Amino acid sequence: MDLLIIQPSPFCNIDCSYCYLPERSNTNKIKPETVEKLIKRVVEANLIEDQITIVWHAGEPLAVPLIYYRQYFDIINANAPPDVKIKHSIQSNGMLITQEWCDFIKENNISIGLSIDGPEFLHDKNRVTRAGKGTLKKALQGANLLQKNNIRYHIISVITAEACNYPDEIFIFFKDLGVQYLGLNFEEVEGGNMSSSLQNGRSDNVYAFLSRLYELQEQNDHRLVIREFLNSKQSIIGNPFAENYKINEEMRFNHQSTPYAIISVDYEGNFSSFSPELLGQKSERYGDFALGNVYIDSFEDALNSIKFKLINDDIQSGISRCKSSCEYYAVCGGGAPSNKYYENGSFDSAETLFCKLSVKIPTDIVLSKLEKELAVLC
Repeated sequence: MDLLIIQPSPFCNIDCSYCYLPERSNTNKIKPETVEKLIKRVVEANLIEDQITIVWHAGEPLAVPLIYYRQYFDIINANAPPDVKIKHSIQSNGMLITQEWCDFIKENNISIGLSIDGPEFLHDKNRVTRAGKGTLKKALQGANLLQKNNIRYHIISVITAEACNYPDEIFIFFKDLGVQYLGLNFEEVEGGNMSSSLQNGRSDNVYAFLSRLYELQEQNDHRLVIREFLNSKQSIIGNPFAENYKINEEMRFNHQSTPYAIISVDYEGNFSSFSPELLGQKSERYGDFALGNVYIDSFEDALNSIKFKLINDDIQSGISRCKSSCEYYAVCGGGAPSNKYYENGSFDSAETLFCKLSVKIPTDIVLSKLEKELAVLC
């Protein structure tokens, strides 16, 4: 297992227009005893090797009072093997960051990411309060407080069709903010978000958008690293010296199609694997995507369930389709099951809008640049 994703609460303090999550008004919190049961299940299943990354995600993690996290962290430290390195990560909208949170983040060496979509006219179009008001000013207050405390953070930005018209404005905004690492999440058809502004032939706009961002990144000497270009470059040339460099036959290791490479757990102790976005969603074919509950089921038993076999067989069949039909297979290892399910109606499918925008186009841009550099050398 590489990632353990824990949902401290499904509640979110804002109401983004493109959010895929259900139960965003549910204020229930994960109980300390649920965290304890979870860690004990993970340990007894021998799912932890020398280190584990625990991501606190889904809803707004900081909406859960800090006193709970102190309990959660103490329980995890008490029940994890003593020789295991534990890394914690939080993805937040940034609006609830306080000095007390900054102290806790530094004390525990927590990696934190903020969800910000760019300049106010883009961010406040979709990332709004429940009263419909913009959230950027409050998010930037949180970002500034992190900076004052010398806490590095990364950004994940949702890119809509409108945002693709403003590559310069987006790049300059994040550069001036001092961001060093930026991830681009192109608006997806997923869960409760049943449509995307990027559907219906918008890929040319995305290509122009990403090409311009790549130019700006180079002009800035790559001081602002864009995740999609970094991933594409590493997939093309590899990095055999990296600790997490894994190749399975000729394909890049795909966490989202590998059972228990990622485990996601909700506030009630229900757990799933594969794409984290599947947890909490409903399905006619599978009922839901929960493989079990930590109070009742061991991780080993869940692998023997009929539901797991049905889900895994469909996912692996879809991976085989990608392998036999797509020239980008070695880059992504078969794509994300959640995107296949929500875009194509089945795990047993291949290309998705996510593939085109987040994998194929960045790879084409990076490959073209590398080819030109090699041509000059030759």
